[in-house]
Amino acid sequence: MELNNLLSALSLVAVYAYLHIGFFALLKNKKSNINRVFFIMCVAYAVWSFAYSFAYLAENPRDFYAWNKLAAFGWCSFSALTLYLVLLVTENRFAVSPAVILVIFLPGAVFLFMAVFLFGPEQNTPQLISSIFYIGDFLYNFVYAVLCIGLLAFWGHRSESLRVKRQARVLVLSGLIPFSLNLLTQNVLPLLGMNPLPLMGQIYAVIMVLGTYLVIDKYKLMRITGNIILDEVENKIIELVILLNEKGEFIQVSRHVLNLLGFAEAELLGKNIAILFQEDDRDKFTLEKLRQEKEHEDIRMQKSTGETIPVQIMSVPINDQVLNEFLGVLLIVRDIRKEYELRAINAQLHERTIRDSLTNLYNHQHSLELLTGEISQRWQVPEAEALSIMMLDIDHFKKINDTHGHLYGDYIIRTVSEIMSSNVGIQGYVGRFGGEEFIIILPGVDITEACRIGEKIRSDVFQYPYTELIPVTVSIGVTQLRNESAMQLLKKADDLLYVAKQSGRNRVECD
Repeated sequence: MELNNLLSALSLVAVYAYLHIGFFALLKNKKSNINRVFFIMCVAYAVWSFAYSFAYLAENPRDFYAWNKLAAFGWCSFSALTLYLVLLVTENRFAVSPAVILVIFLPGAVFLFMAVFLFGPEQNTPQLISSIFYIGDFLYNFVYAVLCIGLLAFWGHRSESLRVKRQARVLVLSGLIPFSLNLLTQNVLPLLGMNPLPLMGQIYAVIMVLGTYLVIDKYKLMRITGNIILDEVENKIIELVILLNEKGEFIQVSRHVLNLLGFAEAELLGKNIAILFQEDDRDKFTLEKLRQEKEHEDIRMQKSTGETIPVQIMSVPINDQVLNEFLGVLLIVRDIRKEYELRAINAQLHERTIRDSLTNLYNHQHSLELLTGEISQRWQVPEAEALSIMMLDIDHFKKINDTHGHLYGDYIIRTVSEIMSSNVGIQGYVGRFGGEEFIIILPGVDITEACRIGEKIRSDVFQYPYTELIPVTVSIGVTQLRNESAMQLLKKADDLLYVAKQSGRNRVECD
């Protein structure tokens, strides 16, 4: 009787342990199937333990069978619940098959029916039914236990994750201990001629649940999943969020990302993050680079239609603090299309401030800024490449205006501007310095080449077929930077332009 009292007390302690651990796991993530099934399994163990805490103290068969029928709801279902939980934990494909789930739970349902309705102190159960029940129940629990341990061991063996391997070891060990103890006390000892101990499976199972508790608490078996992370993140920020595993594959994508890119979640899950980027950007999202916290500016992300949109991406690696193991990456994506539009508008506004409205050449102020910047660069690097400039003036422009009108004068200015721009190309900058006077800045061009360009411009201006068929000529002064300031260099070019004017116009004077 003292042993029964002890077992009764241990069963009540086990009830507390099961419910406490079950609620602990459930509160970690109420949306997770793993956590919910684990909680139901703990409740099944708790029902079994609670009923047996009274069954141990039953003073007659009627009371014992009454409590045993209640306990059957636990001991007939725990093996099926445990196997289903293991399939979920190991991400086995059979866990989502309704047919497999039915097969897993059907034996437990049959044995529960038999335990509740076919056995009792006043029932004369046929020997065949008793044999089928006890042998079948033993095989049901034995086979399911072996399957659970085998699946967990294989899961840990095939995984490259240190965290998963440690989880598997703890779970296998914590499952083997109660399995072995139950087998020893209920089967091995009777075969050796010893009296079997009372049924204590519900007490032994505490070891398994405590092992699972350790895995939950230390190795994050049932920590918050991608859905919960995203829900919490999206509650706090307005950015778009993607969660990747340790292989760089999608495990969760926020609905805002799906809406933005036009994908269904099923189209992305399990795929590598590289599918969202063009080839030029894919090398920025390799596993090695994803392990580093980094911000990526102006990345083009690809929509389901093939269209790309500009985004800014912050990658935040997620590491196991206990094992120092890389678990995955959180990508925070920001749609910067509106910023691009604003940039374009600002660029247009800026262009208006630096361009001459008639010719679209750089205006006087910006031309000076460009020249000052180029000279400043060469002061910082003495061995820098050459810099030449030229000042150009349309000859007798006042006479053209007076004779043919200002509209024709504007036409001449625009035409000469186009001729200069086509000759300079990407070699330099062309600016309207004021009225009919222009400046050309040629970085990387020495005086010889600059004079050649100047002569070509002069010739093209002179030979151009203007609408009024009157000759238009220009005078040009060309010089190369040596040690002058911007103002000194401008004065040199302007002095050479003056020499060209004084020497008969329609000519190029070089320093």
